[in-house]
Amino acid sequence: MSWRVATCLRELRDEIDARWPTRDKASDGTIGDAVHQQEKSDHNPNEAGVVRALDIDVDGIAADALAEHLRQCGQGGDRRLREGGYVIFNHRIASEVGGWGWRAYSGTDPHTSHIHLSVSREAAGYDASGGWDVDGMPKAVAPRPASTDGGLPRHPRGSRTLRLTDPFTRGTDVKDVQRWVGATADGIFGSDTEAAVKRWQTRMGLEADGIVGPLTWASMRA
Repeated sequence: MSWRVATCLRELRDEIDARWPTRDKASDGTIGDAVHQQEKSDHNPNEAGVVRALDIDVDGIAADALAEHLRQCGQGGDRRLREGGYVIFNHRIASEVGGWGWRAYSGTDPHTSHIHLSVSREAAGYDASGGWDVDGMPKAVAPRPASTDGGLPRHPRGSRTLRLTDPFTRGTDVKDVQRWVGATADGIFGSDTEAAVKRWQTRMGLEADGIVGPLTWASMRA
């Protein structure tokens, strides 16, 4: 079916791009992948063909400040977030149901690599137009070097199969996996990362072999 992203989310994304023009967009997302299509998700188009969810990669932006700013928008009664809006980031969720205070989030994805924002179920909310005041957010740290990330070899997400090896596999793609599965994001694929990958695979209904191959990468939207 044809689909489009909610007006307010397109405007938010434009403001984020303008504020942090060099940000990483690898974990950005709107319409759901195959995994999301099999479940109820705001990443799937609603009856009007509108996607009401946006994922925002945390690299290259002031992620903590942005997540808190969006929570405060909801707490302040922003109509774009009434009736179904919520923010998830770094093991926490804030929504109208909880009075827009942060509380623990225990979903399968810890949302450490991206901020998730869902907006109102009502057209008057999700298609409302207006600024999000993102231009007032703090500037992010300098963008990552093209070839390394804190001394790690640079590898695009999903570009290779990751597993426990001797010596350990290292790279920016390992760090991306660690953020998804809730392991320490040091970019080194050790036994703790393997165990975290197995737990993720079990939650996603995959073979829990601890190997990040095509199916596991797909479950992480790569």
